[in-house]
Amino acid sequence: MSEETNVNTDEKTTTDAKSGGDRRLFAKPRRAGEETVWDLMYRAIYQSVMFLLVFAVLSAIAGYMFSGILGVWSALVAIVAVVLLCLTNPVLVAVLSRMHLRPAAYLTWFLLGWMVKIGIVVVILLGVQHASWLNPKLSAVFMLIGAAVILAAEIHTAATSRVPYVDPPVKRDRDDD
Repeated sequence: MSEETNVNTDEKTTTDAKSGGDRRLFAKPRRAGEETVWDLMYRAIYQSVMFLLVFAVLSAIAGYMFSGILGVWSALVAIVAVVLLCLTNPVLVAVLSRMHLRPAAYLTWFLLGWMVKIGIVVVILLGVQHASWLNPKLSAVFMLIGAAVILAAEIHTAATSRVPYVDPPVKRDRDDD
């Protein structure tokens, strides 16, 4: 384990030298300092991975119950597609926030990233459409459920985060004084 990160499993807290304090996983952030983009992305990735693990286990069990081993393969393909959708979003936000783009350029790159991700999922769906080693309908249903689970994880992260809101200073005319 590196010197920068110390994880205490007894109290379920994480000490990170970069952020300068303790934080509980799944807890609301500290009030003293607002949450940085990296803190927010860490929480988003952590919560998404937890939701993905639960989704992977449940979809593999449901796939086996509905379609046998073909259902397990269907669940595996859906998990890969959902991981692509899930974990690239926080990484994309973190990278774009480091580039210090104007809001319009930021939104353009963010939406372009989303279009690429959706395009890859469509290619996966078209690729498994006639596959004999899985159930394509079950795989599509698992992808839809997985996307909904990831959306819930991202909404939870956004709803419980504290992002600073800053009003730009108002310019005054010299004549108003």
